[in-house]
Amino acid sequence: MKIIILKEKLAKGLSMVEKITGRNFTLPILNNVLISAEDNSLKLSTTDLELGISYWGLAKVEEKGEITIPVKTLSSFVSLIGEEKVTIESKEKTLYLKGENYKTQIKGLEAKDFPIIPEVVSDKWIEFDATTFCKGIMLVMDFCALTQVRPELSGLYFVFQKNSAKIVATDSFRLAEKSIALDGATQGIDGPQSFILPRNAARELVNIFSEHNGKIKFYLSPSQIMVESYVDETKNPQARLVSRLIEGEYPDYEAVIPKEFKTRLTLSREEFSNQIKIASLFSGRTNEVKLEISPKKGNVLISSQSVDLGETESKMAIDASGDDVEISFNYKFLSEGLNQIKSEKIVLELNGQDGPGVLKSSDDSTYIYVIMPIKAS
Repeated sequence: MKIIILKEKLAKGLSMVEKITGRNFTLPILNNVLISAEDNSLKLSTTDLELGISYWGLAKVEEKGEITIPVKTLSSFVSLIGEEKVTIESKEKTLYLKGENYKTQIKGLEAKDFPIIPEVVSDKWIEFDATTFCKGIMLVMDFCALTQVRPELSGLYFVFQKNSAKIVATDSFRLAEKSIALDGATQGIDGPQSFILPRNAARELVNIFSEHNGKIKFYLSPSQIMVESYVDETKNPQARLVSRLIEGEYPDYEAVIPKEFKTRLTLSREEFSNQIKIASLFSGRTNEVKLEISPKKGNVLISSQSVDLGETESKMAIDASGDDVEISFNYKFLSEGLNQIKSEKIVLELNGQDGPGVLKSSDDSTYIYVIMPIKAS
């Protein structure tokens, strides 16, 4: 193998693929990157056996070939050199890098020892704007369950339809749903297509594609998905992510989302968020903050108390309708939901003191956050 590539492209590719390596001590080759010289491109690939990432960078290929090298060593070296172009050559199990002012050798392994990253072959695919889709993932990603007690809750639930997609996450204490309109092409998506993507794969999807200026294409299969982005300068994808899916059936989350409400209030997001932060200082071990909502008076009392620390109460004006209600929430869950909503005004909808509350923007119906209350003892 012998190629010449811009250092900037090589560094970008290594930065993209190295994030899923370095965590496997029983199979050291999983800490390597597979380097492949193809037609007019250098391909970099890594895998942790659950997730695979590949990057293609335009290069001058003088001789095709493959080798696998410790990715952290190569990435750190490339990031430190000041050269504009890098000449890469492999002989047997050694990679040679040359520039105007340096020459370096890195010991590696034969490419045949590297695990195969399967390519999803499917006639079902759908395209979305990369930035919009990644922002949608970021709005719900933090609300997955962090344990494997119920594996299906440890991932993000995606529902693709011909004209839209929904992204959902829940840990059974709160639930977030983001709806995204289709703005690209589609094939083979005649009815709803759903799957559960591991949280780590969703995070890497955002890391890889969030800054891509264009569409990303999802290929769907029963056990895997493949996501690709393209640029005009090469016939290959620019980047590819292949991930296994979580087996199991996602709960009927829509049954948890209330369709009607007994109390509805509109209030300042910033002021409400600040009052919750104040109340959190005295919430004690239970993280409980209490809301006493009075639509007739047009205000809400926000309070908390702790045997060890003391207590606090504040009042803020609201625009509300419906029944008076007293309800308590875990302040962390409430604050995390508020942090995902960026509008000036937010809407909180309630069904008594024991029913779930729904937080959403006053001017955006595509995102909802459902939070379970702390039930009165």
